[in-house]
Amino acid sequence: MSEIQDIIRAATAAYEKFAASRPDQETRVTVGNAVRFLVADLTSAAEYVAGKGN
Repeated sequence: MSEIQDIIRAATAAYEKFAASRPDQETRVTVGNAVRFLVADLTSAAEYVAGKGN
């Protein structure tokens, strides 16, 4: 499960670096949405994996 959290942190950090490069708003919003969906999916996966351990 820590690997999933590592991926979430890496994706978030990469997005922050991307956003700091000041891309146009449409691109920033599109990439931001994709990262949010990815984080939500990975969070669900992490919760599922944690629940399987019980």
